[in-house]
Amino acid sequence: MVSTTNVSTYELLVKPIIDSPSSPNRTVIQGYFLTISNPGFSNLKIRLTFKARTPDFNSSPIVAFWDVAGTNIPLNPTFSLPCVRTYTFDLPALDTGLFLLLPDVTQSSVITNRNTEIRGYVRLSIDSASGGTNNQRTLLLSAQQRGSFLPQGSINPPAAGDFDQLAYDLPLATGGSEVTLETRLNSATTTVSLPSRDRILKAIEASPSFLSDITNEPLAQKVAELSIEEQQRMLYVLLERFIETETSEITSPESRIELQANGDLADDVSEIIEADALNS
Repeated sequence: MVSTTNVSTYELLVKPIIDSPSSPNRTVIQGYFLTISNPGFSNLKIRLTFKARTPDFNSSPIVAFWDVAGTNIPLNPTFSLPCVRTYTFDLPALDTGLFLLLPDVTQSSVITNRNTEIRGYVRLSIDSASGGTNNQRTLLLSAQQRGSFLPQGSINPPAAGDFDQLAYDLPLATGGSEVTLETRLNSATTTVSLPSRDRILKAIEASPSFLSDITNEPLAQKVAELSIEEQQRMLYVLLERFIETETSEITSPESRIELQANGDLADDVSEIIEADALNS
């Protein structure tokens, strides 16, 4: 199993679509967007490394952001060379975030010069994961180029005008969106917030197949095919075992479960459910 994988290519642009003062000479501003989902129960630290050689990153200012909660958080590179930019950030368990790498259009010279054209490729690794004994973690990835066309003949975007947008998917290097990588385990406690038991049971009653919509884990897919009554029984087995676990603590009303490193959900849940299903 590998610890680092190529993700995709990327291209950052602030360029006129044709090199002429006559129409059409609209300016395109294009950035790179990478969606990362963490379907596991471990909190992860993600590392993205961007490579660019001709031109390199000294050719034009760029900025990076990480967005999990709907707010773009600026990122400073943790490692920087003319041909390399590395960024690290946290991705909580069961969560999804969006990474953005963009031309820094807050600097007026970037738009007036209209000469940003940086191409390269992206590599991803998981620096660390919380809890458990299995050092492999799975991510779901989706990469896009997104951009805007400024109105005809405009260098500085006007208050109103003929703006257009572009967005297109990029092929992933692995050929699929799911990647599994080796990582370093740390001893930090993993905190997982679960809805109340009643809410989970109501979700099952409303849509018995909902488990298959939130994870592709083989056991969950099997459970999704069971009847509502069978799913509820399996759920009770799971929740009761959490209560009995010495390293777990459930408090009402939010049913927060504190799992120590030796009680990681990603390692134990499948075995727990399968064993109790066979014995009941």
